[in-house]
Amino acid sequence: MQPSGRADGDPGDTAQGVNPGAVPVAVAMWHSVHRVMRAFDAHLSEQGATWQVWHILLAVHQGTPATQRELAQAVGIREATLTHHLRGMEDKGLIVRSRQEHNRRVQRIEVTEAGEALFRRLKKEAIEFDRTLRGAIGPGEDDVDAFFATLGRLADSVPDGGRDILPEGWPGNRRR
Repeated sequence: MQPSGRADGDPGDTAQGVNPGAVPVAVAMWHSVHRVMRAFDAHLSEQGATWQVWHILLAVHQGTPATQRELAQAVGIREATLTHHLRGMEDKGLIVRSRQEHNRRVQRIEVTEAGEALFRRLKKEAIEFDRTLRGAIGPGEDDVDAFFATLGRLADSVPDGGRDILPEGWPGNRRR
């Protein structure tokens, strides 16, 4: 099925400027994102991790989240989902969680030496994968900039569902 056409080959009614039988943009994006993320996950699994572990290590490594709650916000997932991932990372010796002295409900996350070693391996793989994607977007940085501008316009055109899920400064984040 082509993103701009219909599965049944009928050109549809274009009087309104939109082919009613065309594959919806959101559906095409969903399928593309899932295909890319499955490939990225497979790429990272060769190093013994998932894209979720990479994303968490990256956020912690960048130093922005000091607590588990801030980390969940930075990664764009619910705290309960993050807890599940952190438990697995802690079991593998990649992180250590500790409670704050003045507020026992707040947990801080620190990356262990094993976590740092994994982060360095995953970073190399992520950079390689990113180069592949950037090459598919186009040969120059102008192509990549145009792609990010398009993503930003798409994200800005829809409600955010009540929470910002993109890191500050990323295309489509309303808190830029």
